[in-house]
Amino acid sequence: MLKLSQLNNISHLPDLVLCPLDSWDLIRVSGEDRINFLQGQLTCDLTSLKPGQQTLAAQCNPQGKAWSILRVIVLEDRILLTQPSSVTAKQLPELQKYGAFSKVEICKETEYRAIGLAGCKSAEYIAEKVDTAATHEQSRLLDNGVMIKQPYPSLRYLIILKNQQASDLIEDLKDRASVFDDTLWNAMNIASGIAFIEKETSALFIPQMLNLQALDGISFTKGCYIGQETVARAKYRGANKRALFILTGRASEAPKAGDNVQVLLNNNWKRIGTVVSGCQYGDGHIEVLAVLPKDSNSDDVYQIQEIEGSTLYYAPLPYQVIEE
Repeated sequence: MLKLSQLNNISHLPDLVLCPLDSWDLIRVSGEDRINFLQGQLTCDLTSLKPGQQTLAAQCNPQGKAWSILRVIVLEDRILLTQPSSVTAKQLPELQKYGAFSKVEICKETEYRAIGLAGCKSAEYIAEKVDTAATHEQSRLLDNGVMIKQPYPSLRYLIILKNQQASDLIEDLKDRASVFDDTLWNAMNIASGIAFIEKETSALFIPQMLNLQALDGISFTKGCYIGQETVARAKYRGANKRALFILTGRASEAPKAGDNVQVLLNNNWKRIGTVVSGCQYGDGHIEVLAVLPKDSNSDDVYQIQEIEGSTLYYAPLPYQVIEE
């Protein structure tokens, strides 16, 4: 299995890439109250979603800090939540303790598996092997799962299938595709400006610090949910002074979630932020998602405190964060 360190740049991506998402969990929420229950737990509006549709969302603590950023996927008989495996030990008990008051079952999913597919020929493969119409939609309900088109930086898809169908697809792709571990998927999420929380950064940031409002992951009209007062205050009173940025540069190793970001001011380094996720390509360049002050200067020079000699610069996000 190939690693990101064997790829110098996203532009050098092979035509067809398989990423088994082994470092990600699927959480299943089932039962007759699943929609109403999650409506009171997550920042998104689930009542607007039909089977086969999806959205980003945060699950917050009562202080409005995000336990996790989740991709919420609606199936006919359950709702699936995707997130990095490292955060599940913190996130899942927090969700389960509220589930005791509703007719829901909340547990790790065992019947479905998540796969990443990318590259310029990924749509062609999906049309041939999965569903001929699937590539024309942002998300599509399949007979045995769901397919979700992912955002920038390249053509890529998140496919969630029942175990046997997922195993069959992986077996077929082994002879057709370059197989990368999910360090590549992490790098693509960084390039797309989408932050998923690891255990080291759980309950540190309100959702707007992770730009979730710019990614349609927050509904400000749905009503109450855990942490809603803080999230609303950040919007209507301008209480949030931090945001998510992409930084890129060079370092001897990949930055890790929870590492400190420093900025060079008057020839001195000052800590100003936190790494949410980071990656390193084969040529030594790194890319980082970091929470920094909103007024950070695009001309500033940054470094990762824990990596001696690292140097980073501002890189533009592939979407706009509009201040209201």
